[in-house]
Amino acid sequence: MSTLRNIILIPVNVSLIVGCVMLVNAHEAEELQKSTYDKEQHMCLAKNIYHEARSESIEGQKATAYVVMNRIKDKNYPSTVCDVVYDSVTDTFGLPIKYKCQFSWYCDGKSDKIKNDKYWTQAQEVAKEVLLDYNVSNDITGGAVMYHADYVSPYWTNAYERTVKIDTHIFYKDPR
Repeated sequence: MSTLRNIILIPVNVSLIVGCVMLVNAHEAEELQKSTYDKEQHMCLAKNIYHEARSESIEGQKATAYVVMNRIKDKNYPSTVCDVVYDSVTDTFGLPIKYKCQFSWYCDGKSDKIKNDKYWTQAQEVAKEVLLDYNVSNDITGGAVMYHADYVSPYWTNAYERTVKIDTHIFYKDPR
């Protein structure tokens, strides 16, 4: 009888162990994902979404966030969200020069005060989602590192490959 019990218990124990290992791995994955989430980076991305795309659809807001995230992976740009968002040409005092920033809202001379709570809350939600899902979700911009509003014609567009138009923004990737 003890032999029969061992035979029965072994498969049960193995499946319990496998189940526990899977739970531990899922838990570890969730913890790793949480550890890569940083509140300061979240706020920088949310501010950029708010100022660049608050009146766009959720997809349009995500697309502008993806450009920031894609730039982080590109050696030609800074390596954190905040550094990408606040990337600018600076004067001798280290202050951004008007109209010499990667994102116009940062140095256009206008107030950067958040004025619409609804759009701000939405921008924060979109920023969090993109930060947590960036490496596991589909990049709707096709790898874009640049974009502009469809009512302007920047000088740099010929140097990049157009990928997609979402709402009022046209997105571009580096052709290299």
